[in-house]
Amino acid sequence: MLRFQNGKDFLNKQTLTLPINQFRYGQIIFPCHLGIISIGNVSTSMLNKLRFYLDQTFDSFFFDIQFIEDTKLHPDTFELKVKEEHNLLNKSSEKVLLQPTNKFYEIIVDKKFKYNFDIGLGLTNLPIYSSSNENLLFLFGEAHIKHMCAIVSTHNLIDLFNLEDFKLKKIERRIYKEAVHEIGHLILDCGHCLNDYCVMRFSKNIKEIDRKSIYLCEKCKLKLEKVRARDNF
Repeated sequence: MLRFQNGKDFLNKQTLTLPINQFRYGQIIFPCHLGIISIGNVSTSMLNKLRFYLDQTFDSFFFDIQFIEDTKLHPDTFELKVKEEHNLLNKSSEKVLLQPTNKFYEIIVDKKFKYNFDIGLGLTNLPIYSSSNENLLFLFGEAHIKHMCAIVSTHNLIDLFNLEDFKLKKIERRIYKEAVHEIGHLILDCGHCLNDYCVMRFSKNIKEIDRKSIYLCEKCKLKLEKVRARDNF
């Protein structure tokens, strides 16, 4: 069941309070509850299709998918620990502000407790860099397995210098792939796949995202079945 929580919600905190070891979670037992949090300006029109791909790839792994929309970074925290960098992936001469991933994990963990879901996925239009490795800039997405949450940024999934890529379906499909990819990390608790067409393949640019499938390869499907057998469902 897809549920919507309406209204804007601000992260009203002055400092980042989510160190890597702040919380310790036990192993998630599947099936479980998944929450998707929109942080910033993210279109929600694609949500039903995203749910379709998540349900199709991780069949029966989720009791339901709960959607929390219109969550915003509080103005007092927006510039906290940002990095100002050239957007090299889009070959732009202008610098943009990148947000640390921990800032989003703090929001997602807060929503997990508030709405009682087990896995949290954040979607944002803001560019991000990794809090665990500050050299990783303009990430498409990142997963935090200990906290069972992930963030996907749509910022560099749109190629501003290729008009063909403005086709909405192509852009949305990239978002679906990255969302499935990050949820895959949380469920499979493993590294990247070496199969060029598996959704769990690491993608260093949007061309590689476009080339790979939205589905798991047979090897990764076997890993998924091991999780299913472990939790007996």
